[in-house]
Amino acid sequence: MTIDDLGAPNPGTAPAPPSEGRRLSDLLDVAVHKTLTHHWAEIRLPAANRASAALLVATHIARERCGGAPQYFGAWLARHGVGSPHLPELRDCLVAMVASESIGTPDGPANDEHLEGFVAEHIWHLLTIEDALTIGAPVRVDGPDWSVTDSGGDGLVIYRPDGTLIFRLWETKAHTGDGAVRDVVNGACRQLDSKALRYLARFSKVGQGLNDPDLRTFYGRLLELWRAASREAGGGVSVTTAADVIDNCFGNYPNYWAFTHDDQRQGLVVAIENYAAFAKQVRKELWNGL
Repeated sequence: MTIDDLGAPNPGTAPAPPSEGRRLSDLLDVAVHKTLTHHWAEIRLPAANRASAALLVATHIARERCGGAPQYFGAWLARHGVGSPHLPELRDCLVAMVASESIGTPDGPANDEHLEGFVAEHIWHLLTIEDALTIGAPVRVDGPDWSVTDSGGDGLVIYRPDGTLIFRLWETKAHTGDGAVRDVVNGACRQLDSKALRYLARFSKVGQGLNDPDLRTFYGRLLELWRAASREAGGGVSVTTAADVIDNCFGNYPNYWAFTHDDQRQGLVVAIENYAAFAKQVRKELWNGL
């Protein structure tokens, strides 16, 4: 039985949520800071844009989860747009695609910590694709994983400034507790220090299967470039936080990694009031398409 047999709409004609096609970065207040040792972006979500941002992030998650099966994304869009309920066979498939792991269903939601980390990873992913950081438009973005409990790296971004391929390996965190954002950043830096080569080995394996010969070769060199702190390598830490006061959360960045250029250390802090509730709002939007 095909997806058409289940009564799914043609994905090319499916109605879109109101914010479909908009950029998340257009809904945010963005300030980019550059120092002699690192770059970082401080991003805040205005209260007036909260609902639109939650819908945009949910739509991005649904699209990414459906991947190379756009008929499922079309079905999710149609149902989200107050379409008819899915037939059980189709809904079961959509639950597996859009609501398994780290998200859950209304009858069995994922735990809050996993949900918050999962949404934080996709906020970073969407902002990176939109070129809201400081290097330029990426050539390729790997990540996030299917689940926040997967053991690989959170994200890898490939750029080609001035015709030369470079990469940034990212660690992404959600922060809803009372501790300082600075402590979360330092912990993420230590995690990358200890696990970077293992993370890069996974990304390298995937990238070596690409059709582009230049990218294939570059992915095969990721580990050695990081190990040597080469100009082509770099790292980043992203924190999505409920904290209002950010302070100098990347102040210890120069103590991590032996990079010598300021753009080799990248940072991102996304401040969202009551982030735990925002993550649940994103999940509710995902459920609305099931």
